[in-house]
Amino acid sequence: MTSASLEHQHRQITITTIVHIPMLAGYWEESLSVMRLFIESLYASTNLPFDLMVFDNNSCVQVQDYLLDLRRHEKIQYLILSEYNLKKLGAMNHLFACAPGDYVAFADSDVYFLPGWLEASLEILKTFPEAGQVSAIPTIDKTHHYVEHTLQGILANKDLSMERGDNLIPEQYVEAHRLSIGQEKGDYMKSVEPRSDIRIIRAGVSAYVSAQDFQFTTRKEVIQKVLPLKVRQKSDYYDPIYSPVFEAKIDELRYWRLSTTKYLIHHIGNHIPDLQTELEGVVDPIIKSNSSRSSEEKSLFPRWRDRILASKPVRSVLKRIYAWTYTLLFERK
Repeated sequence: MTSASLEHQHRQITITTIVHIPMLAGYWEESLSVMRLFIESLYASTNLPFDLMVFDNNSCVQVQDYLLDLRRHEKIQYLILSEYNLKKLGAMNHLFACAPGDYVAFADSDVYFLPGWLEASLEILKTFPEAGQVSAIPTIDKTHHYVEHTLQGILANKDLSMERGDNLIPEQYVEAHRLSIGQEKGDYMKSVEPRSDIRIIRAGVSAYVSAQDFQFTTRKEVIQKVLPLKVRQKSDYYDPIYSPVFEAKIDELRYWRLSTTKYLIHHIGNHIPDLQTELEGVVDPIIKSNSSRSSEEKSLFPRWRDRILASKPVRSVLKRIYAWTYTLLFERK
């Protein structure tokens, strides 16, 4: 056997994710079920060949056993089990430095994929080579952050058209994402004021000026310019878990931050949602019926609990408790 035949031929696309489930109780009670939904939807909705690379941030034994089983069944091509929790930025540094694909997609392990997400993302990257981050979900929240050079570049280009308005992104998309993050409608709409949707078109391909940290696709050449990801100042922190250093560097390097015009991925959160309700008017009814919880699962999670967990004040309190207990249990020496 020649040395050439032993050389590994990686796929052109590497899909990456980070897993951190230190226990299967409390905040993380349903996290393993959420991750199973992540894996199942990824393989059901992704037709292009890809390698899956997973970085486990010191999860509990049950979760690591599940990941190892996926590796044995060739559902995961690259699996990194860390003894330490490097948090999201630290894990992203390792993933992005190791990912071999020419195109690298990232998603939090609580993302639900819909058919066509990857094809649409790649089409935008190829049509708009200026793009450095493309999310497969158009959103109206936080689109005004880290897009200064995106807007400058768009305005300077003569080979594309731009449309601006306060309701270009379909309302059913806005509502689906709002439900997924558990915010009350009035509070959510107030948080994104003044709203200004921007859609660009080149060679018949459309994209929104909109990108999210929890799911995006980029190119290896972009990642090589962005790494390493380091927090430069405390004000960079977006929440207790993540600091948007990647987004800030993308903008500083004058890459565009865009999204697909269709709603092709969905944020799940830390408990199994009623996807049929959250995706009302977004996807085909056949897809919805297949992605809905079974009657047995619904009996385990009563509707009153779903309503409570969908409340913004409740989720805000739970998030603070989570951040406090996380620091107490896993970061104090």
